[in-house]
Amino acid sequence: MDTKPSVNTPLPQNIELLSSREILELLKEHRNQLLSYVTKFHPQDELQQEVNELRSQLKLLESKFKELEYERSNTQKQLEECRIMEAQYVKLWQDLHQRIMKKYHDDTLKKQLQIQMRQLDDSSGQLEVDAGRYEDLDECLSNYINARTQYHLKREKLATWIQQGELKM
Repeated sequence: MDTKPSVNTPLPQNIELLSSREILELLKEHRNQLLSYVTKFHPQDELQQEVNELRSQLKLLESKFKELEYERSNTQKQLEECRIMEAQYVKLWQDLHQRIMKKYHDDTLKKQLQIQMRQLDDSSGQLEVDAGRYEDLDECLSNYINARTQYHLKREKLATWIQQGELKM
C-alpha cells in the first residue's frame, strides 16, 4: 500500500468563529460532499485495487485451508486404519508365536519323541509275538530290525537332548 505524505488542506476562512458543536453538525450534514472532496486529493483506486487483491488472496487462502482440513481429516482416517491394522497384526503375531512355542517347545518335542519311542517299542514287541505267523521270516526280521534301530536312535537322541539341557535360540 502506497502511503503519500499527508497534505495539509487549507481550512475555510473564519472557521475559528464556529463552535465545535456547529462544526460537528456541519460534518454530519455534509459528510458525502466531504468524502468526495477528500477523494479528489487522495484517489482510492490504488487502495481499492489493493483491497481487491487482498480479498482474492484471502479467498485463495480460505480454499487452501479447506483443502488442508480435508486432507488432514483423510490422513486421520488413514492413521486410525493403520492403528487398527497394527493391532490386528500384533494379535496375529502373538497367536502365531504362541502356536509355534506350543508346537516346537522343548517339552513338547521331547514328549513327541517319547511317544514315537513307545510306538516303536510296541511295534517291535508285536513283531516278536507275531514272528511265528509270518510266512516270510526275512520280511519280519527286516521290519523288527528297522523298528528297533529307529527306537534306539530316538532313545539316544532323547538321552543326548536331556543331558545337554534346553536348546538355545
